[in-house]
Amino acid sequence: MSTSSFSELVSRFDIDLNINEIALFGTGHINDTYLVRTLPAEAPDYMLQRKNHKIFKDVPGMMNNIVITTNHIRHQLIKEGETEVDRKVMTYIAAKNGEMFVNDDQGNFWTLFLFIADCKVVENIGEPEQAFRAASAFGHFQKQLADLPGNALIETIPNFHNGISRLNDFHASISNDAAGRVADNQIIINKILGRSTAMTALQRGLDDKSLPLRITHNDTKINNILFDQDNNTLCIIDLDTVMPGSALYDFGDAIRTLGNTAPEDEPDLAKIAFNKPIFEAFTQGYLSEAKTFLTPIEINNLAFSCRYMAWEQAMRFFTDYLNGDTYYKTEYPGHNLVRTKAQVRYLEVLEESNAVMEAIVNESQAL
Repeated sequence: MSTSSFSELVSRFDIDLNINEIALFGTGHINDTYLVRTLPAEAPDYMLQRKNHKIFKDVPGMMNNIVITTNHIRHQLIKEGETEVDRKVMTYIAAKNGEMFVNDDQGNFWTLFLFIADCKVVENIGEPEQAFRAASAFGHFQKQLADLPGNALIETIPNFHNGISRLNDFHASISNDAAGRVADNQIIINKILGRSTAMTALQRGLDDKSLPLRITHNDTKINNILFDQDNNTLCIIDLDTVMPGSALYDFGDAIRTLGNTAPEDEPDLAKIAFNKPIFEAFTQGYLSEAKTFLTPIEINNLAFSCRYMAWEQAMRFFTDYLNGDTYYKTEYPGHNLVRTKAQVRYLEVLEESNAVMEAIVNESQAL
């Protein structure tokens, strides 16, 4: 798109900006994001983002989720006397027609939000202190939304972490055997299916309401937290997947990556180990905020949630592998199989470390 086309999109939002430059920002794999620099130099800048409506089928519903969430947090911050509200929660700009997006001629959805200046993102956690701060940020985010009913939002990706639904998809991929890969992979199939009864307990708990339905982020990577230049956390970003779910999703998925000494696609399974110092710091940071609203059953299942998310992700990678690699981007033939084996190995490592993890959870909630 030309600069004039971008400027025309921005002009349809309910804000007057003197645009200096619009340039591609970041390397996101799902959405396309552009930094809108304005004049004078001291004026705030903005981010123009194209939402991927092939993944997020209901962009209006997703944006309604984001508005409800950010407004709820904003009201809390104001009530608490926060002096830097616009740095502690994302600020989205409505279009002149009242919607929270505009459409281009191709039917794409574009949103505009305030750029939070003088901050940074971190791609990898290097030390326990950083893990503590990241975890407290995610715990605080859940705490801010704890009094918002889980059914107040829609599911932006239906059944995203629903283990029963994912298991049904896995069974279908085995039955269809679209890529002819089932016969050579019975051992890994059995490892996944052999744990299915235990692992689907999380979804059964949500279904029978023994586990509360909450508003959760559902993508708790470290790079979804903004830090200031002194490494203090500012706010949680990338809110497209904020929707009803279990608090256990957010805790478990964070540890799926942060608590592993190796990448999620590590081909050398001997390098995969449990990072106890990071898990301990993350658990302490998370519970420093979350223990005030979590129920006993949620706290008692924090260690389990880590195993659950590894199992679910292994199953998702392998479902895609059996289907012929149609969902995840792969860098080489067999990449999804490598990912699956690494996740299954990490699941085994977590099982071996379960007693240690549960002890850490018990100690951390007492702090």
